[in-house]
Amino acid sequence: MVNVQYVIFRLQELLFGVEVLKIKEVLSYRKITPIPSLHSFIKGLINLRGTIMPVFDARERFRLPSVNYTPFHTILVMEIQGRVMGIIADEILDVLDIDPQNIQDTTNLPPGLQPNYLQGITHNNQDMVLLINMDRLLSQEELEALDAT
Repeated sequence: MVNVQYVIFRLQELLFGVEVLKIKEVLSYRKITPIPSLHSFIKGLINLRGTIMPVFDARERFRLPSVNYTPFHTILVMEIQGRVMGIIADEILDVLDIDPQNIQDTTNLPPGLQPNYLQGITHNNQDMVLLINMDRLLSQEELEALDAT
C-alpha cells in the first residue's frame, strides 16, 4: 500500500491529522469578522485575496475549551465537501507519511467515542494522533447553513 501524507496539528494537548491533499494553504492567524447569525462553531469570515471564506473553530467542534486566538495560531485553508473554509489550529507540528496499515480502525471504540468525522487513530512516537475525515466533519445541515450565509 502507498503511504498517505498527513499534516499534524495541535489543539490544546490533542494531536490531529488531516490529509495533505485536503489543505490548500496555511495562513497566519488574522482578524476574523464575526457574523452573529452563524452557528457557534463558525468564528466568522476572512477575506483571502478577494475571496470571502468562513473560518471554523475546531475547538468548538471537538468540545475543547475556547482560547483567545493570537498571531501565533494558524488557519488551515481546506476544501470540505467542495467548500473552501479555514480551520484554526494552535500550531502545525509536522507532515507525516503514514502507512494505512498503521491506522487503527475506530469501530472497537464504545459508540459514544466514535465521532462520524474520525477516520482512524495512529501514533507519532509516543503521541496518539486522531485522523480526521474532513468531508464528514460538518453535517449536511451545518453545510446548508453555511451555504445560506
